[in-house]
Amino acid sequence: MRQSRDGSGSIYQRGNIWWVKVYVNGNPHRESSGSAKYEDAKQLRDKLLGQKHRGEISGGRLDRVTVGELLDDFLEYAKSNVRASTEYIYRKVTENSLRPFFGTLRVQKVTTDTLREYRRLRVSEGRSESTANRELALLRIAYRNGQKDTPPKVLMVPHFPMVKEENVRTGFLRDEQYAALLKELPAELQPLFVVGYETGIRLGELRAVRWEQVDMAEGFITLEMGETKNGEGRVVPVLAGDMKTLLTEAKKQRDENWPTSPWVFNREGEPIKDLRWAWAKACERAGVPDLKFHDLRRTAVRNMRRAGVPQVVRMKISGHKTDSMERRYSIVDGDDISIAKRLMEARTKTA
Repeated sequence: MRQSRDGSGSIYQRGNIWWVKVYVNGNPHRESSGSAKYEDAKQLRDKLLGQKHRGEISGGRLDRVTVGELLDDFLEYAKSNVRASTEYIYRKVTENSLRPFFGTLRVQKVTTDTLREYRRLRVSEGRSESTANRELALLRIAYRNGQKDTPPKVLMVPHFPMVKEENVRTGFLRDEQYAALLKELPAELQPLFVVGYETGIRLGELRAVRWEQVDMAEGFITLEMGETKNGEGRVVPVLAGDMKTLLTEAKKQRDENWPTSPWVFNREGEPIKDLRWAWAKACERAGVPDLKFHDLRRTAVRNMRRAGVPQVVRMKISGHKTDSMERRYSIVDGDDISIAKRLMEARTKTA
């Protein structure tokens, strides 16, 4: 085996092919030039030395870590750091999208160009730019977690190219559209619709509400800590009008027909799991075919603002939360919710 050393790396042959070895933090990093020409190996050596000084290669164990290993660690991290429903989504995205593309790649070989290639692939498969953003964001978490490990599994996190999202929904439901849609929905979905429209509670949070959380006498629904998206409990008002009427009727039906069922929003006592088909058909008949249930959340916040409900209270009722808002407003007591209840009911009566 022919070898050549000049103090900054080794160039040696295996058969007819020249290889290069450089040391990074005392660990060897080896690569094949893929060529029988010595000059090609010298160029590779110079390239590796440049990458070494820029922190792009590490040598030893780090050079053998695959993205698949980072994804395994990420899923373990998700088990104890996010809600079960979120962890389920993370796992689906990881196994169906990220692992097939990145799983066998070495961590230090993934570049920004690799990430752009993944984005192009997903868009070509019919996925939106926002979907690609969400998927790449999960991979970025995996990289950053690997960088924090002791010893680290990632030396340098590549730049993740995020694209400005153009498909952000801006839909609202006007009062006359609300009335039309309420008439078209099947009876079991009407309470769910009205509560979402008036309070902005997320669909997933509504599905989990039990009768023990509803105080019809005082006019409040209590969302339990750990059952909301952000993990915090909150109280929302039961408004006079359609909301109170439909909840009262739902309670009556429950007591008469399936008294052991705990679920407020149900089909014959069973929790509502899928409403997509019935929702889509009702929306078509009501003349709002593109309306999504999540648009009710945006509508409720707009209506509360128009009713004069203060922003901090709107956020507390709907469960919206940002870092800046949480720093500025951290306490909303029962009196605030009662004031909001009166303001929201006044707006409903006017409408």
